[in-house]
Amino acid sequence: MFRLQEKILLHQIKNGNQQTFAQFYDTYKEKIYRFIYFKVSDKEKAQELTNDVFMRIFDYIQKGNTIENFRAFLYQIARNLIIDFYRTRDHEALPIDEFIEENIPEKEDLEEKIDIKLDIEKIKESVKKLPDPYQEVIVLRFIEGMSFKEIARLISTTEDNARQRAHRGIKKLKKMLKTPS
Repeated sequence: MFRLQEKILLHQIKNGNQQTFAQFYDTYKEKIYRFIYFKVSDKEKAQELTNDVFMRIFDYIQKGNTIENFRAFLYQIARNLIIDFYRTRDHEALPIDEFIEENIPEKEDLEEKIDIKLDIEKIKESVKKLPDPYQEVIVLRFIEGMSFKEIARLISTTEDNARQRAHRGIKKLKKMLKTPS
């Protein structure tokens, strides 16, 4: 049912309804920003790329193109912009910055806060060491909450392959986290 509603809304955007596009923007902007920020670790650049994603989609729709799955298309545009960002700059493949730290629930106990920060730092470093295909699937699945079907469509693979990458990535993470540094 949602796909039908989405298609109706996309048709309204195609016909110039900017208010409908603003609804899509409000619905997805934080998710896309988080997805981009997690990969570029620069708040200003993440905001700029997020805006670029929505501008490109608006232009794409205004040119009369159709979109079958708005969410998948949105993440594909974001993914492509991130790739372009790294091609034009010599950054590491997938930096993970203070994103997770900013989302730590507030704790009263200072020692508990320190333990959580140390654990998160360890996880961030471990995720950075994963091969790119595992990193990407883990971010999409566990940070963005996408289904394996959506991930498969986004990275042009099968659903089973996306599951396998996530499973292997988690297995590698567990192994890295058990090994003392």
